[in-house]
Amino acid sequence: MKRREWFQLIGTALAGAPQAVGKTVATDGVLKAGEFSISVPEKWKATALIEKVPSKPLYTEAEWKAHQADPQMSYKPSYENRPEHWALRFPAASPKGIELDLANAGDDPTASQILIHKASEWPMILTDGKHEEPGTRNTLKGLRERMDAALVKDDRQLSPAFADASQTFMCLKQRLDFDGGHGVRMLAQWTIEPQLLRRGELQYFFFGMSDDDSCQILATFPVILPGLPTGESTEHLGRSLAKYEQFTRNFAAYSKEATTWLGQHAGEITPGLDQLDAVIKSLVARRWT
Repeated sequence: MKRREWFQLIGTALAGAPQAVGKTVATDGVLKAGEFSISVPEKWKATALIEKVPSKPLYTEAEWKAHQADPQMSYKPSYENRPEHWALRFPAASPKGIELDLANAGDDPTASQILIHKASEWPMILTDGKHEEPGTRNTLKGLRERMDAALVKDDRQLSPAFADASQTFMCLKQRLDFDGGHGVRMLAQWTIEPQLLRRGELQYFFFGMSDDDSCQILATFPVILPGLPTGESTEHLGRSLAKYEQFTRNFAAYSKEATTWLGQHAGEITPGLDQLDAVIKSLVARRWT
């Protein structure tokens, strides 16, 4: 594995004035990641970790040649198969009871982190990193089209990063602009099969791109909300997993009720949406150089 560059930012990290966006939110520390920067709450800054991560294509050169010779010799991608990127990880952003596993955050689609990718590498990430996969959906044009379309329709696989699940309960969508580009934020939960909204699994998700298409940004933050089922709870909003076949048949109705409920209780979410939005809006990501 290639050597990675690690930087731990402690209280002596670069300081900067907060950027006022919408409501007054404490974003009182500026973090630098190469040519990029972002303002975060002081509490986040104290334990933030910044890592420049090399591209991790699905195949090595030899494996790709073997796959071309025999397509049955194929691998299943994981979330860590992504282009070169800057990863900004925030242990202090995780709500109480949800720990950020720094050792495995790179392969975790729900970790408290912001990932700024070299967008031009997405079409090659499911190969050996040198060849573009024929018919890939991760072209730059496709990424932008899916991002903008997500504001008006649900895309259960919006993220170009692979996850062995799909996003459900997508709601509270909003366009967010940052210095150099824009994107869409929403609340969502990764699920493999019909499931209840659950404490510890609901997340704030942001998908963005720089105006010049050189940077693609994924931001994920787990959030909690009073009233969500916990542990082995099987009921929510009058719906029950005890009769799973019935729950599955009526999942579309439950999903609609659950997202409406989320909207009604958005002000109770922790971390607050205003705070998370302010962090994203403070991002400076004009160009990957």
